[in-house]
Amino acid sequence: MAHAEIRRFLHANYNCRHLDVLERWYTDLFALKPVMRSDNASTDSIAFGLREVTTTSTIFLYDHRGGRRTTSLELVGWHHPDVIGSPYEHAWEHGIQSVGYVVDDLDAVERKAQAAGGRVVRRVKGALLLRDPEGVAVEVIAGAANPPEAHHMRIVVSDLNRTIDWYSSLGMTLSPESVLVPGEQLWEGNKDHAIASEAAMVGTDDRTYSLVFNTWSGPPPIGPPYLTNYHNGVYRFAVAVDDVYAAFENLRAAKLAAYPPYTFALPGTPITDGLTILFIRDPDGILVELVQRPRSFFK
Repeated sequence: MAHAEIRRFLHANYNCRHLDVLERWYTDLFALKPVMRSDNASTDSIAFGLREVTTTSTIFLYDHRGGRRTTSLELVGWHHPDVIGSPYEHAWEHGIQSVGYVVDDLDAVERKAQAAGGRVVRRVKGALLLRDPEGVAVEVIAGAANPPEAHHMRIVVSDLNRTIDWYSSLGMTLSPESVLVPGEQLWEGNKDHAIASEAAMVGTDDRTYSLVFNTWSGPPPIGPPYLTNYHNGVYRFAVAVDDVYAAFENLRAAKLAAYPPYTFALPGTPITDGLTILFIRDPDGILVELVQRPRSFFK
């Protein structure tokens, strides 16, 4: 029996320096819409492991399916403290390496990406690998999606079987059809590194969005993932569970959770009662945010 049931993905948290630049870039390339905005001033951030107050501005960008149908890109602009560091430089570093979208016109996306301040890293049959204006990798896959649709996140792990077992304990299942273009075609290694294995997993209620995990041959992946929640790049992701308190009790019994759920305010959004969340870390240290979102919320 699973310790918790991840039913669907809610958002990927992207800590950024230039909120307005990235909002324009992602809306221009992928027709995303800013469905929610929130400003948090002097917020108690103890739940995030920060013993200080923080100030942020957040935009949730969704594709045409909307907030109760698919995941969003959560752009978080940090005012205090300042964002630190830069996105992963090497493809074999531990952590969330990229976000992925499906589009029906790769040529148009390629033109727009460069004109708006991004760059094209590689083009292969049926896919593009881009870097956005702050350097985060974006995989763009050709498909019958018009308008474009969010499709996956790519995460580098050290032991694929261990990762599959861990996420299976949260109710996720393997989904071979989610790998539309093998990672080895998009991501270039070197004499010491090459993609060695790959697998995609989905939640129980939504198979349209997946986590694509891969490992690299050669020396162990550089790591650990970003250590602070205001590091530049895609830092964590959120998933929906029916009962976050029940999930906590099960995960605590399995020694997978140490700190209880926390209700986080989202001023300025329709979610007036905030989000009740639980943070846990996977075997590679990637932060996973379990959010109380029962099935009735998505009907």
